Amino acid sequence: MSSSDGKPSEPVSKVVRGESPGVPRRPTHAEDGTDLTLIRWMLSLRHAERLQVLQSGARSLALLRDVRPGR
Repeated sequence: MSSSDGKPSEPVSKVVRGESPGVPRRPTHAEDGTDLTLIRWMLSLRHAERLQVLQSGARSLALLRDVRPGR
């Protein structure tokens, strides 16, 4: 992938972690242990993409609940 000036662009994972050249390094975790990279990733998505991710997670949890032993 390349930017509009023809230079290769950084992978999203590096940008989210703050590892791109010229971008100040950002912490990956808050003091309370919260994973800030996941928050940044979620905020980088469009509204419809966020909804899709959350609905997928909800479906996965429902499936796991249905196959739980002892039910």
